[in-house]
Amino acid sequence: MKRAQEPDAGPRHDKSDGLDAVKRLEIVRLVGDLYRIAAQHFDCSGDTVPVRFTLRGLAAGQWRLRNGSESLHFNERLFAAAPEQHMPDTVAHEVAHSVVYRCFGRGLRPHGREWRMVMEKLGCRAQVTHRTPPEILARTLNRHLYRCSCRIHALGPRQHKHAIHGRRSYQCRVCGDRLVPADR
Repeated sequence: MKRAQEPDAGPRHDKSDGLDAVKRLEIVRLVGDLYRIAAQHFDCSGDTVPVRFTLRGLAAGQWRLRNGSESLHFNERLFAAAPEQHMPDTVAHEVAHSVVYRCFGRGLRPHGREWRMVMEKLGCRAQVTHRTPPEILARTLNRHLYRCSCRIHALGPRQHKHAIHGRRSYQCRVCGDRLVPADR
């Protein structure tokens, strides 16, 4: 089994934007621990893959397979802004994609039965999306807060521009109400 690799530093940002070296190393160690747990339960390699902290936008993590090489990518801004939302579940979510690929092959549903089984063995919730509160997304990722009758939503700059200029209106997928700026 390979030892966990040092994290790729990626682009440099203001320290308030991202994780410090200790937190990055904590994530890399968690990745190694999760691969070891998976190797005990499944007949597949427990070797770890490169971990990078270069992901941007709304995605908290991604497992990538390029030309037969795997890598894990994490959004350090989201991890720094709301660590309790991402540790250990987001890390386990991406490791589970890798384990499914190694143990069951390609062509399976990304969040299907096999993935859910791996998540269970890793001791984490099998959630497809992270639950970072909209207020944190707005503050961290240049989002704009909108509301409906049931919740707060975080729209991106382009959606906000379209809504403000009346080119588009957005509706809540849950209650069906039209979204309006939260400050109104």
